[in-house]
Amino acid sequence: MTPWRLLVHGPASPARNMAIDEALLREIREPVLRLYEWSEPAVSLGYFQPATLAPAGRPFVRRYTGGGLVDHACDFTYTIVLPRAHPWMKLSAPESYCHIHRGVQAVLAAVGVESELTPVAAAIESDACFQKPVRFDIVAGPGKLSGAAQRRTREGMLHQGSILLPDSSLNSALRRAFAEAFSQRLELNVQSGVLTPAESDRAGHLERARYASNEWNRSS
Repeated sequence: MTPWRLLVHGPASPARNMAIDEALLREIREPVLRLYEWSEPAVSLGYFQPATLAPAGRPFVRRYTGGGLVDHACDFTYTIVLPRAHPWMKLSAPESYCHIHRGVQAVLAAVGVESELTPVAAAIESDACFQKPVRFDIVAGPGKLSGAAQRRTREGMLHQGSILLPDSSLNSALRRAFAEAFSQRLELNVQSGVLTPAESDRAGHLERARYASNEWNRSS
């Protein structure tokens, strides 16, 4: 079983967080699970969304993945990065989305939150991720608890996920439970690690040249 590298990062700027995620994709060698926090209550936009959707007065950053606007004031965020040769890459995007979310459901159950996967997309139009459940999103009753977006490249796959619970005080419990519950449910060998020098260097470049720039964040 190929080991997964677990990265647990404290609060960082919106630009830094997105730069690290893309750097992990560009330098990918083994599967990575990253848990991280935001240093300010920022908003992230999907790759194809116009900058005008960002709320006035709020810091925002454009993600490398698609999907809808996510408010990071109270959510819990995680990232999965897979090399192109990983077995999950043989799954279609919806299949991999469903598989990963079954692992996230186990994390939610570990902190006492029961949930289900929505079988079809909701008949709702919204630019906000948590206002529009799509197929295999995680829901509880009428409310969406977790969504994600993916991007696949020649290097592999970047999966960026967000969990928004009615009680954000559970985020600390999610952080403690995530790696163990997720890996047990999906039968993964997860081992703690750190960014490599190459990843750190790449993240620094991407932060300056892309994610901290108006040219990138206001590009569409």
